[in-house]
Amino acid sequence: MTDIQIKARWDHAQAPTGKDATRGLLIDIIAPELPADEGNTERPPVNLALVIDRSGSMSGGPLEAAKEAAIGLANRLRDSDRLSVVVYGSDVTVVVDCARMDTTGRKSAVSAIQCIETSGMTNLSGGWLRGARCAANAMDEHGFKSGHVILLSDGCANEGECNPERLAELAGDLADRNVTTTCVGIGAHYSPLQLTAIAEAGQGELHQSSEPNEIVEVLSGEIGEQTQVVARKFMLHLQGPHAENARQLTHYRQPGNGNGARAGAGFGPIHIGTLIAGQTRHVALLLEFEADHLPEPMTLDYTISSNWQHPDTDTAHTATARTQLAIVPPNTFSEDTRDKAVAETIAELWLARQGYEAMLHNERGDFRQAGASFSVNEVAFDALVQDLDSSVSMLSRRDRMASRVQRNWDGMSKREAMALARKSMRSKPDFRRARKDADWADSQDS
Repeated sequence: MTDIQIKARWDHAQAPTGKDATRGLLIDIIAPELPADEGNTERPPVNLALVIDRSGSMSGGPLEAAKEAAIGLANRLRDSDRLSVVVYGSDVTVVVDCARMDTTGRKSAVSAIQCIETSGMTNLSGGWLRGARCAANAMDEHGFKSGHVILLSDGCANEGECNPERLAELAGDLADRNVTTTCVGIGAHYSPLQLTAIAEAGQGELHQSSEPNEIVEVLSGEIGEQTQVVARKFMLHLQGPHAENARQLTHYRQPGNGNGARAGAGFGPIHIGTLIAGQTRHVALLLEFEADHLPEPMTLDYTISSNWQHPDTDTAHTATARTQLAIVPPNTFSEDTRDKAVAETIAELWLARQGYEAMLHNERGDFRQAGASFSVNEVAFDALVQDLDSSVSMLSRRDRMASRVQRNWDGMSKREAMALARKSMRSKPDFRRARKDADWADSQDS
């Protein structure tokens, strides 16, 4: 398998001496494609736990779609794979316990899934943690290096642990033990705060499903990705002059505050998490230089170091990339050498982050802070996009969303926008065929 590639590009690879300067740095993490034999015949077995909300609100189409998706999942797995299925209402029940998906196990799993019926309230944490325990047991008893939980819910947790901060702590603890969690929100009434907390700390994804067929598409996409993992616990660290003053414009997990832990001449680590074969992930950073940082012509050298674990062996791997920023006399500096394609990519990533954070504040009812997610970045963002062909469109999208988040907003459109914005800023695909080209900023009601 080809090595993971790290590439770094500036929106402008020069800055003039004696002047304040702001530069965007785009880091591309390029995961290799798996050879056909690895992807189709020799892939390692997967360890999945599917956790299904069966509370009363799931009655009818949503539950039937979840059952159909679960059966489809069982039928796609191979003999060496392990599947657990947990259902929760007020009570939590393990209907498939770490079953090997050979012919006998698959038949038994399908039969058990077909018998699931609605019941009770929404003990989301109880169901999720039971599913995580099943995945962890498979690691302990059957030699798996990792486990993945897929949590489906159409409502707000109203029994068990409901606090998003505590749910995030639990998800982070599980992720540290190689048990990750992806969440699938169904319909218009689930809690984005609860599911987002689990997905972010759990190093998984947040999917939105508004139609029964989308549940099937999402679960199909998830199992596809779980068979294509090329790295786990992938992290980046930037070192170089004034790197400690960098800001992350994307939204990957970092220790400490939202911009990461700073030490010496470094910024990071930035926790990317799991890498999937054939996907490219983007990390966008903004570096700000004061005039006295750039007193004379020089070359600023930067190193991007990365480390990760092999998904099958847990062996540690590292890679390094280097980039330079040239500080030149003002009379030789030209704005015409700006890389507008890089600037546009950085701007789209940053706008998605602003929108995502604004919608989280809106969900909490803090409309002032929701608006501030855009306004505090207005000057720097306007400067980044001012000479781009897409500038007018991008600023219009920003202003429309900034207006929308400063008043009450509930229902399907906000959940759709949040899920799409999170995927956009994390460079992740949407598995729903009808929404694969959707723009998060267009998912607004009137």
